[in-house]
Amino acid sequence: MSEMNAERFADMSAILHLGRTSQNKLADVNKVVTDRIQGEDYSKVNQLFEELLAIAGETDIKKMAQKEERLDGLSSDLAGQRIELLKELELLQAMRCTNDVYNEQLRRDIDEGEAFLHLPVQAGQTDIYTRQDAMQKRVQELMLTYNVGISFSEQIKLAEANITSLSDRIWNVLMNLIPLLRGRLSVEHSRIMVTEIRKVMGEEA
Repeated sequence: MSEMNAERFADMSAILHLGRTSQNKLADVNKVVTDRIQGEDYSKVNQLFEELLAIAGETDIKKMAQKEERLDGLSSDLAGQRIELLKELELLQAMRCTNDVYNEQLRRDIDEGEAFLHLPVQAGQTDIYTRQDAMQKRVQELMLTYNVGISFSEQIKLAEANITSLSDRIWNVLMNLIPLLRGRLSVEHSRIMVTEIRKVMGEEA
């Protein structure tokens, strides 16, 4: 193990390039996910919720039949939004796993660098201290990137939790609120029909 480390890092360029691949891959993942998170726009879902609230608060009986028809469109639109959210959630989960894999590789690079720092000085290694100093700095740089990678993984988890929460809210609306609202509107619509029939029959409303 000692001989392998010593031989690998006999060249200064090997020290300077330690963990570089993992660093670059982590940076790429960070950029892709950050762009997606910052670019997310849930205004369409909020607009649908607002429209649903308007229907629920409708007091004009004559408009209820029209509102009832709109519920079908709202259900379809919300279901479509939920599908998109679940796709985004799946993508974020995959990106988080990728981030964790690269971060674990970086951890192994750090361990290898630290192992080199603990190697005994061999006779004839006149530049060992120069290389150790360079490795010490390199390990510190990698540790900073590693800690950022850990933090970024937590940020992705937070984004996942937000999407899951919104998806669950939509599901609750689809499974509970809309059927309940549809039933209310149907009852009101039936009452209107009964009233109109009574009028035709000459009975009091």
